[in-house]
Formats: sequence, structure tokens, C-alpha cells
Amino acid sequence: MLRISAGRFRGRLIRSLPGKTTRPPLARVRQAVGNILAHMIVGADILDLYAGTGSYSFELLSRGARSAVMVESNPDAVKLIRENIRTLGVEHCSTVVQRDVLEFLSKATGEDVLFDVVMVAPPYFSGLDVSTMLKLGERPPVRAGGVVVLQQHRRETPVLRAGRLKILRTYKYGQTVLTLYGIGALST
Repeated sequence: MLRISAGRFRGRLIRSLPGKTTRPPLARVRQAVGNILAHMIVGADILDLYAGTGSYSFELLSRGARSAVMVESNPDAVKLIRENIRTLGVEHCSTVVQRDVLEFLSKATGEDVLFDVVMVAPPYFSGLDVSTMLKLGERPPVRAGGVVVLQQHRRETPVLRAGRLKILRTYKYGQTVLTLYGIGALST
């Protein structure tokens, strides 16, 4: 079980999958993401790639985000995300897509669907961090002033530039590194 750290669902528990098939971010990392993005969360549209349990989306919805699209390929994780959506009562503002993230991005970037925050938290040491960022950089589905947040293990190499996406800032929390990207010369 994971506890939401702030906002209207503060203290509420969401379920997580047992074992290591999904790796939910630590509470302090989820809280840090909410704090880092606090100035832009209210009314934001979130795209959560490699959603796992949906914990990033639920944390940001709790803090006032308008909507969340969670993309996850693992059918057990998708089922769990749907249960968490029902538990929190956020069916009206949450969408779950069961699909491979790179396939989803290939189709989604061809449309004019834009988000304020794109969370990217692939399995560590899978190479999906690099391939996802390169795919996102081709046609970033990010509104002006929006950000992409990449979660990596501290021993993974950050993507310095991915197409139109450039690093804005990096934060370190134990073994976890969060890198914020923006389009061009945006600042946070």
C-alpha cells in the first residue's frame, strides 16, 4: 500500500503490486515531484508513462491536476490502476491505456493531444529511459511551459538532449534522479 502525501487525498492509501514487476516511486520522491511542480499542477493535464500503480498521477490529481492519462502495458498493473481510480473516485478525470509506451507515443504524437506534465518512469536499466525520451523529443506532447519529468536510477546516464527537449534541472533523492526537461529555453 502507498500513501498519498498531500492535497485532497492526503493520507489515502492506494494499492501496489507485490514483487518487483512494478517499482512505485518512494513516498519522498512522489512528494518531491509534487513540490517541484507545485506552481503548475492546479488545472494541469498529466501524461503518466510506465504508470505502474498510477501513484504519480494520483499524487498530482490530489494536488489539483485536472486530468491524468496513465499508460501501462502490464495487465495486472492496469487492473490495479483501475481499482485505485475507483477507490479514489477519480473516474471522471482519469484514463488508463493498456499499451506499450513507445507504441502509444508513436500514435499519440501524430495527434494534437498536449499535456502540461509528462511523467516518464520506466523500469531501471531497461534502456527504455533513452528510447522514450528520444521518441518524446521528436514531437513532444507538451504545452508551452510544460515539462517532462524523467525518473532514473542514479547509475543510469541522463539524456542530455532529446530532439526539442532540453534539460532544465536535475534533482537527486538517494538512488533516484529526477530530470526535468522543457522545450527549447523554457525555465521552471
